[in-house]
Amino acid sequence: MCKKKFSISLQYKIMLLTVGMVCLALMMAGALVTQHIYQGVQENVGERALAIGRSIAQMPEVKRNIIDNHPSEVLQPIAEEIRIKTGAAFIVISNMEQIRLSHPTSSNVGTPLSNLYRDPVLGGQEYVYIAKGSLAPSLRANIPIFSINDATKQIGFVSVGFYVDDIYHMFLEGAQNVFYALLVALVLSIIGSVLVAKNIKKAIYGLEPYEIATLLRENEATLHAIREGVVAVDVKGHVRVINNEAVAIIGRKAEEIYGEPITKFITQLRLDFVIGTGTALYDHEQRVNDIIILSNIIPTIVEGVVVGAVITFRDRTEISRLAEEMTGVHRFVDVLRAQTHEFKNKLHAVAGLIQLGSYEQAVDLIIESYANNQSEFEKMRYNIKDAVTFGLLVGKMSRARELGIQFVITPDTTMQTLPGQLTSGDMVIILGNLIENATEAVTIAKTKKILLCIKEKKAGVQITVQNSGAWIDEELGDSIYVRGISGKGSNRGYGLALVSEKVLLNNGVVSHSNLPAGGVEFKVWIPYNSKGDRYEEN
Repeated sequence: MCKKKFSISLQYKIMLLTVGMVCLALMMAGALVTQHIYQGVQENVGERALAIGRSIAQMPEVKRNIIDNHPSEVLQPIAEEIRIKTGAAFIVISNMEQIRLSHPTSSNVGTPLSNLYRDPVLGGQEYVYIAKGSLAPSLRANIPIFSINDATKQIGFVSVGFYVDDIYHMFLEGAQNVFYALLVALVLSIIGSVLVAKNIKKAIYGLEPYEIATLLRENEATLHAIREGVVAVDVKGHVRVINNEAVAIIGRKAEEIYGEPITKFITQLRLDFVIGTGTALYDHEQRVNDIIILSNIIPTIVEGVVVGAVITFRDRTEISRLAEEMTGVHRFVDVLRAQTHEFKNKLHAVAGLIQLGSYEQAVDLIIESYANNQSEFEKMRYNIKDAVTFGLLVGKMSRARELGIQFVITPDTTMQTLPGQLTSGDMVIILGNLIENATEAVTIAKTKKILLCIKEKKAGVQITVQNSGAWIDEELGDSIYVRGISGKGSNRGYGLALVSEKVLLNNGVVSHSNLPAGGVEFKVWIPYNSKGDRYEEN
């Protein structure tokens, strides 16, 4: 059986690493501080030993009796008294022959000193050192003693010592507060490490590194699998994330896009509005190179603050292809519904004529209806090649007959190909809204007439729609092409706005004028080349 691999969570790794680093730092700092304290204690004890030795070496009683025949009788009591008062471990007075004239252990008085290095003091120099003689290891100060009559003549020396163990205890007392401070710092570092680890864990939503790596790979795979362009930008609009589909639509290398403002490649984005207001925009049409895209811009909000945006877009051709399938079906359904309604009316008329015995008139009505419809369909079928547009016009003609409107399509109307980047769906929106607008205009007019003319020219297609309705208020001007503005009341003003958006997107022009004899004429010019000049060819 495979053993389960032992692993430590990120939170404990951070905590252990932080505590370990703090402990190491505290140990180094503690070692330096304690070493400094120990050196200070040792230096103080050394200075103290020197001061005691100097005071003894300057005492007249010591100088006089050191050369006496029985010096220990005087020097031993003096040395012991000073040793007890100062707390020294020992005070040993010796002559130049290195014979002890005083010693804490009385039995050692009169005996030779231990074999230690004493050349400096025998040469008249004082110094401090650590050594072990007949007693425990100690820090010693050796000070020369000179004659009371001749300051240049050395007659002996005095050794003042403090046990190393006593010095160590003094050091521990002095370093006790440092140890407490280090302990408190260690406890605080552990608490801080726990809080930092929890905060980091919370910031990454409780995920482990391998989980983050897995999610990253999954997100990258998902991002590049999406058949829509996806771009994430920061608050300044610079690209931070982009998938393969977006790179393909923009038409540049990914390396050339990363870090650059997205508006450098998609110029018509309303990114400032989205980031400034935090309001999303959907289904915004714009052009990228020779491609028309539908884009959505959604702000990225973190804790109530807009920190960027995500932009998704797709080649409208693909969307239009699917939409046109549905649009075409609906348009043909509308045509069949209108023709069915018209057929029922004529069928009732034929049935009535038969009941009245007017058989010849019934036959004439049937032949007339067939001839009219057949001639209309045949003419438009050859002049209008786009099936969806053809279906729209047939439906509008049938509906006009139902409403008692004279709908005239000029004989020279023809459109063999759609102009520019225009799709069948776009043409349905343009023609459908213009004809519908004309239908509403003539409904309340005395003379109900609509005239449609579509002409193919060298540079583009010109569409003219005339109606016999009322004039458009000249004060409205071109504002009728703005969403929500209409002379027909509230909750209107979207049809002509859609027409204008589609036309302008294809670098075309839409205009209107009041006819002198009454009615309104709308003209649309769409060039075959979407990058061509925006002018109407005469």
